[in-house]
Amino acid sequence: MAASEAVTAPIRYGRRSRNRGNTYTMVFSRSAQPGQAIVVPCRNIVRSAVDLIAEAEQLWAAERNERVERQISAEWGSVGLLCNPDRNIPRPILMEWAVRVSGESSYGRVPHAAGEDSVLSAQGLLQIPWPRRVSDNAPVELDLLLATATHATLQGTPPSYSAVSVIADAWRNDHTDRVEYFRENQRCGIRTFQDAEIRERLENQA
Repeated sequence: MAASEAVTAPIRYGRRSRNRGNTYTMVFSRSAQPGQAIVVPCRNIVRSAVDLIAEAEQLWAAERNERVERQISAEWGSVGLLCNPDRNIPRPILMEWAVRVSGESSYGRVPHAAGEDSVLSAQGLLQIPWPRRVSDNAPVELDLLLATATHATLQGTPPSYSAVSVIADAWRNDHTDRVEYFRENQRCGIRTFQDAEIRERLENQA
């Protein structure tokens, strides 16, 4: 964590989580305005697809808060791979990654709103811009990134993301203080373009 960096990322509050009392968590969205996320380098150097897949399985275990298994997806999300466009990533690594994701029946199929494309390709590649450091706007100096693309909860026809009022009210109406998720994101420097409006609505309803 000492080597973590604040970076740009197209994120928004868009998934209604049953595990959090039907309050909202973050998703990647290609139509989202730039937000701020945190990139954390792996402890181990990735030299092969085997190393990469091991890191993905560790990430998925952390997402589930359970022991490591040979999984990187479920019906609610999948670990995706983002490649630095300025680096020459060995083709065998990408090919083996694509084979790995194809072996999971629950992988992919990330919902997306009308007018935007999916953030995850059939080959397990994240379809979002390579992040830039918030400190100086320079590209992050890594070759690859792993991140979890969780499934958004979309509403209506055509499908769309929940309004900020709905997101804030879900926290406001929860009696177990799950709004702490939003507060902790703020404290850790994880931010979305929706934050100011969310804060205003929460404060006005206090």
